[in-house]
Amino acid sequence: MISWIQRTFQQHFKWLFLILLVLVIISFVFITNASSGLGHGHGQKIPDRPFFGLNLSKIEDQRVLIEDAQLSLYLRQPAFRPDPSPAEVEQYALQRHASLHFASELRLPSPSPSDPAVAAYIQTLGRFAGPDGKFDPKAYSGFIDSLKTNPRLTEGDIARVVIDDIRAEAYRSLLAGPGYVLPADLSEQLARRDTTWTLAIATIDGQGFAPKIEAGEAALAAWFETNARRYEIGARVSVSGVRIPSAGFANAITLTDAEIRAAYDANPSRYPAPADAKTEAGKEQNADAVFALVRTRVEADLRKQRAEKAALAAADDLTVKLLEQRVAADKLPAFLAAQNLALEDIGLVGQGAIPASLGGAAAAQQILPEVLRLGSDRPYSNSLPAPEGAVVLVWRESVPARVPALSEVKDKVLADYQAEEKRRLFNEAGRKLRETVLAAVTSGKPFAEAVSSAATAAGLKAEIKTPAPFSLAKPAPEIDYTAFQALSTLNQGGVSDFLPSRENGAILVHALKKDTPAFDPASPAAAEIKGQLGPILAERNAQGMLTAMIEAELAKSAPATE
Repeated sequence: MISWIQRTFQQHFKWLFLILLVLVIISFVFITNASSGLGHGHGQKIPDRPFFGLNLSKIEDQRVLIEDAQLSLYLRQPAFRPDPSPAEVEQYALQRHASLHFASELRLPSPSPSDPAVAAYIQTLGRFAGPDGKFDPKAYSGFIDSLKTNPRLTEGDIARVVIDDIRAEAYRSLLAGPGYVLPADLSEQLARRDTTWTLAIATIDGQGFAPKIEAGEAALAAWFETNARRYEIGARVSVSGVRIPSAGFANAITLTDAEIRAAYDANPSRYPAPADAKTEAGKEQNADAVFALVRTRVEADLRKQRAEKAALAAADDLTVKLLEQRVAADKLPAFLAAQNLALEDIGLVGQGAIPASLGGAAAAQQILPEVLRLGSDRPYSNSLPAPEGAVVLVWRESVPARVPALSEVKDKVLADYQAEEKRRLFNEAGRKLRETVLAAVTSGKPFAEAVSSAATAAGLKAEIKTPAPFSLAKPAPEIDYTAFQALSTLNQGGVSDFLPSRENGAILVHALKKDTPAFDPASPAAAEIKGQLGPILAERNAQGMLTAMIEAELAKSAPATE
């Protein structure tokens, strides 16, 4: 029985084994390499790298550092989170060990496994959270049960890591302190949140902006030369295929009533009752009645699935024979004829170019890895599912990536050039529009009138709206989200920059009124913001100090650089 830790490491921490393997190889090379002098009586060795009680030059200490950190991360992170990168795990491991080292220096106590604080901490761990984000006792008990048959991990190991995590967080909490918030920061946050805005927003239609764009041969060639990499045709592989249709297996499949019913029960929503099915007044049909109506569809689907599985198994057998008998490319037609099979041309396959005969773009995740491994030294793919059966791909030629000539992609280049020129001209017209509107508004002209006249002169269409007053604490839902970007630099009476908004559009924002409430440090709102900012600033400060201490410790034994 594969243990939990083995499954976990295989699924989530494959990189760890690679790191350890590299470390072992490096150590072996240093020890056995004659030129290094190691292992030959010269007394040379890998320099020590002390790090808060560990020696990072020793594989044993590296394992202590990494294994506890990765288990800690596994427990802390929800199951749906992506696996952390090796760099993220390394950073976390260094910070965790440093925190534990300083916690020991300060003699911070360790809670016992029975301490209520341990149980409370476990309930905050993401690994044991249910779909609602809250602690799920079943997930936790299932995890603990899995440890009973695990020869490499015990409940005691979990308790040790959890207790260490509690001590590390206790030290970080001391390092962070209460989180001091400056009055100026508090005032700024309150003003940003509670200022009431009255805006006039002009939406400029870019879709109807249609300037005449000349695309001479010289200009197009120059633009293509600058942007040629955008049109690169990726590496592709020319392949043939040996197709094994699933239809040939369908008649040989025997299905029992129990199997058909089990297939229905596994996914009843896939087989709703026909719309014209009759039911008793006021009663819904039960599962047995619905199954009787849809049984034929369920059986057909199950037969098709079993036939496709059989085709894939036959393709597996074919690949084994090709490898065992070492069938060369020139012998393949005769070999296939003896199996009542034949080659069919499939064509070029690569990123963005999966033929429909292989399933099209939807099958890219399965097809591409196999195709890109093909070559003269590996001419046959593994078996692959394909529409109505399975297929084994056969390599014919690898086609390297290339940048096409302009003549091959001229239509696309022309369309892209015109689209980019249109955007450039639209933004240029928008900047001029903004300058004209700002000058008119500054001279006392109403914003709506200024925008209308300037837009007409520039050949643009504009729509002006004045939403109800709002604040960021209570934003108006009808306001274009882009308008919020302008608020940080907008003063009463001002006009924002020409801001791209949505697809092919832009906006101008005019602040008709900006009402900022007086700052009262004793107000409930100030206390609320202070309570939110304090922990954030404290954590940021603790992170900075801990990082500085780690860097200083590593610098003590860093190799000298010339």
